[in-house]
Amino acid sequence: MIQLLPLLLAATSHAIEPLDFIAATTLSLEQPAPSEEQPEVTDATLLEASPMTWGAKDSWRWSIQGAWAKDVKHSDNTLQTYGVEFDYFMEDDLSLDFGFAYMDVQQDGPNANGFNFTLQLRWHFIHKDTWSMFLEGGAGLLRTSENVPTGGSKFNFTPQAGVGFTFDVGNNNRIITGVKWHHISNANTYATNPGRDSIMVWGGMSFPF
Repeated sequence: MIQLLPLLLAATSHAIEPLDFIAATTLSLEQPAPSEEQPEVTDATLLEASPMTWGAKDSWRWSIQGAWAKDVKHSDNTLQTYGVEFDYFMEDDLSLDFGFAYMDVQQDGPNANGFNFTLQLRWHFIHKDTWSMFLEGGAGLLRTSENVPTGGSKFNFTPQAGVGFTFDVGNNNRIITGVKWHHISNANTYATNPGRDSIMVWGGMSFPF
């Protein structure tokens, strides 16, 4: 028992050690470190970060389109097209467009129908939040059931150029419409090449992938 007495006295002394009031007061008055200020999140910030941003580089879109055109030399000659287009934005507001369309041709002589593939560039030189204005130009390949125009050939090229607009209608969908010069000719790859120039009005609906 006597041997345990020093251990008991040491334990009692440690238990009743006085509180360090200075240290306690210092801890209680210490202020928490201020949190870092978070940047303000705005609609514009969300729009820039969104993968749905219209016309952004490396984005894809597709559209359903229809067109009507009249021959500038022979007003009775008209044509209609119905098809789809796939647009890849190589840069902001600049797209490479792949078009696939059925064409119905009314003309002096046998009418014709056929398939037209087009490849063109479209530059939205004015780009607002809800609309844009663009210039476009390109060419295509046309195969028809009859010679177009009459006296020409069943295989033709279709260079074209024009101007147009897009209008936002919600959920990143856009009405797209325009007017263009549309040419049909075989580029003198056949014996005769009468050619055909038309003014084309077209429109459609564009959707994101």
